[in-house]
Amino acid sequence: MTRSLISFIIVVAALVGSVCACAESKVVERSAKKAPAWLSTATDGYLVVAVRAASIAEAQKQAEEEIAGRMIMSVARNVSVSQSNVISETVRDGRIESSDEYKRESAMRGANLPFLKGISLAKADDIYWVKMRDKSTKEEYYDYYVKYPFFRVEQSRLVAEFEEYDAAKDARLAELEAGYATVDSPEGIKTAIADLEGLAAYYFDDVRRTKAVSLMKRYKDLFKSIVMTGEFIGPGELKLGYSLLGHPFKVYAAPKVTSNCASSIRAIPVSGEFKVTYDDADCLDDEENYLDVTARIEGVKLSQRFQLKEADGGGKDKFSVVPTGKIILTADSIDADARTLSGINIRLSLDNRGTTAFGLKSIELTMPQLVMPLVWDNIDGVYTSTGVIQINARAQGRFTLRDSRTSRLPYVNGAVTVVNPVTQKVERIRLSLPYSCNWE
Repeated sequence: MTRSLISFIIVVAALVGSVCACAESKVVERSAKKAPAWLSTATDGYLVVAVRAASIAEAQKQAEEEIAGRMIMSVARNVSVSQSNVISETVRDGRIESSDEYKRESAMRGANLPFLKGISLAKADDIYWVKMRDKSTKEEYYDYYVKYPFFRVEQSRLVAEFEEYDAAKDARLAELEAGYATVDSPEGIKTAIADLEGLAAYYFDDVRRTKAVSLMKRYKDLFKSIVMTGEFIGPGELKLGYSLLGHPFKVYAAPKVTSNCASSIRAIPVSGEFKVTYDDADCLDDEENYLDVTARIEGVKLSQRFQLKEADGGGKDKFSVVPTGKIILTADSIDADARTLSGINIRLSLDNRGTTAFGLKSIELTMPQLVMPLVWDNIDGVYTSTGVIQINARAQGRFTLRDSRTSRLPYVNGAVTVVNPVTQKVERIRLSLPYSCNWE
C-alpha cells in the first residue's frame, strides 16, 4: 500500500467520523468558511493528519505527535507494527491497542532522533479546524486537520540519516555486549549502564529494546560480583586489590582498614590498587592478629579479614622475641650504710617465638631503688633455640641506692636490644616485668 493511499484512507476515515458526529453535534466555529480541497484528495508529498481534542492547544500537540509518528513509521525499518496497521487496531500480548496509542509511543521515541527534531506546525502547508458542540452534553471539542510537507526527497534523506544513526546504535550495543566480560572499573560499569538506558529509550522494536534492558541488568549485577583480594608483600605491608569475573578490577575509592592490634594504618592508592602499611609492634604472637578491610562500591559492601600471621610469607623465616617471666637480680656485695651495691648479676627470660636465631646486644633496666639505670652492654650473644631462653649477664661497678623507692610496685621497666636476622636490623624491644632482688 502506497504512502499517498494510506494518507487518503486516514483522511476519509476521519471525515466519515465527523459526518457521523454531525448527527448529534453542531458546528460552533470554523477556521475557514469552506473546507479545503486537500481534506478529500490524496496529495503526493504531504502528510495529512486529523485529530480531535478538547482545545486548540491540545489539538496542536496531538497533531505534532501524529506527524512525528507518521514520519517515524515511514523511515524506521525496525518498528514492531507494519505500516498497514496504522489505520487499524494492533494486537499485543492478547490485548487490543489502538493505532493512536502506538503512534503516540512512536512519536515519543521519535523525539530522541536528532534528525526528527524541529517538527512544528509553523512548517505546515495548511491547517483547518472545526469547533463542535455535542447537542446532548453541551461538551465542545475541536476537529483539527493539518497538511504537512513530506516530499520524497526529504523522506530519502531521513531514511539515509536514520540508517546511519541506527547502525551506530547497534554498533554501540555490540560493543557493550563484548565489553561485559572485561569491564575493569566502577566507572566503566556506570558508563555502560547509562549508554544502555539511552539505547533502551531509543529502540523502536521490542527485540533490541529487550536485549538492551537485559544487558543493562547484567551490568548492574556486576557490582555484586566484585571480589576483594589481598597479599602480604613484606613486613607491615599488605597489597590490596579487587577482581571481577577473574580479571583485575580498578577501584580508586579508599577502603576503611582497622585492626585489633596494629597501629599507624594507611591505605596508599597505587594504580587502582592499594598498599596498606601498618605497625604490628603491639601485636602478640599468642593472639589472633588481623586487619579488617571494608569498602563500598556503588552501594555494595565488601569486607575481608586478613590474618597477620600470614604476613610472614607462608613459611618464610619469622622473627619474634618477647621478654617474659620474672627478672632475678643479685648483687655481689651490699653496703647498707653507704647505700651502694657492687657487681649486679641478672637472669632474664626471652621467649623466642619465631623460627630464626637472634642476636642479643644489650639490656637496659630502670629500677625504682637505683639512682641510675642498669645497663649490660656488648653482650653479643647469639641464640638459636626456640622457646624460652635464660639470659645471664653481669654488670660491673658500684651502684647507688635511692633514699626512697620511686615506686612500690614490684615491676622493672626497660628494653632489650636484639638483631633481627630477617631484616638485618637492630631492634629495641621494650619490657615491663616483675622482679626480685637481694638487697631489699
